[in-house]
Amino acid sequence: MGKNSNSGVEGASGYTFQKCCVVYLMFEGFENLKLVNYFICIEHHEDFLFAFLDEKGSLNKIDTYQAKKSRDDWKTDQELCEIIGKITLVGKELVNDKHPKSSDYNHTLNFLTNKNILLKSKKIPGKKQTSEKVQTTNKTVDYQSLHEEIKSAIQSKIIDGNNSDFNQLENVSFKFIDLPQSNKGWQRILTGLSTEVLGTDINDHEAIITTLMKLLQDVELTYNNNELVLLSDKDKQLSKSKIDSTFNMFVECNKSFEFWRSYSDELSKSLAIKLPIKRRARELLENCFDYFKDIQQIEYKKIYKFVESSTNFDEKHESESDCIVDLYKTYMANYNPRLESYMVAFAVIAAYVETRGMHV
Repeated sequence: MGKNSNSGVEGASGYTFQKCCVVYLMFEGFENLKLVNYFICIEHHEDFLFAFLDEKGSLNKIDTYQAKKSRDDWKTDQELCEIIGKITLVGKELVNDKHPKSSDYNHTLNFLTNKNILLKSKKIPGKKQTSEKVQTTNKTVDYQSLHEEIKSAIQSKIIDGNNSDFNQLENVSFKFIDLPQSNKGWQRILTGLSTEVLGTDINDHEAIITTLMKLLQDVELTYNNNELVLLSDKDKQLSKSKIDSTFNMFVECNKSFEFWRSYSDELSKSLAIKLPIKRRARELLENCFDYFKDIQQIEYKKIYKFVESSTNFDEKHESESDCIVDLYKTYMANYNPRLESYMVAFAVIAAYVETRGMHV
């Protein structure tokens, strides 16, 4: 929190729980996130944050998260209150950050954990303590809504001076996240969430979790420009467009494989695809979608553009497979590609299914 820099491998260890929290929240808020423009930062001002933009690209809202895995429940002790004090400084940093902000800009400062949080007032002889519990049945409690006696107990344990900004306490929230302790447990929960949200649009839900983790790690391990933490630093942002294109790639890849399954026998004969290659169809189609997005894979981009622009071929055929074969043979004859012929074939299939907006 309040870090001057996140650098290389030094910042790489110990953040698996934080990244799992990000992916969990992405799926939990999936429908709402589709409607807004946003970006995500990891280890940038805070463990992670979601920044929401208005139509002018100004910051409209930021939700920051200090995410802590714990074996034991949290209580209103020095450890928790010192964390809360440091979280308030993040709010101060956000206010001072130079990224343009909208006139109604606001932010939340969230303490997120997978264990219960028991917030209590001070012990006073002969008086019952006031308490509030954050747990699976009460997942969010805002500091502002707490009883004044609980607020007083928290403030008395926060170390003042450089370690806190009491004005920011009103933006603090305590949140419970339903994630288990183990890595295997996280994978199971996140894969289940992906299946629940994305359903049959995506075939390999484990792969999409792995891909999202990799995208987050790439941002996490990027050096800050000139050692400064700036929300305007594009290299430290995982953008909505990047996330959406990742989801779309998996959807299109799944559609292309379903298409292949429907037409594999006739396409294999017409395109001379032998059994060993035919058995690798899913992998090869997935590779094509990766290569379409890779600026270094010029040949694949040429194939994609050729298929995309050659809609006149569609007018000549009654059969989808005949159209693909015609596109393939025309490309092979006119462009003399350096790729293996079977990879040209799969690239044509993948591009055809995506550019024709096919539903299979």
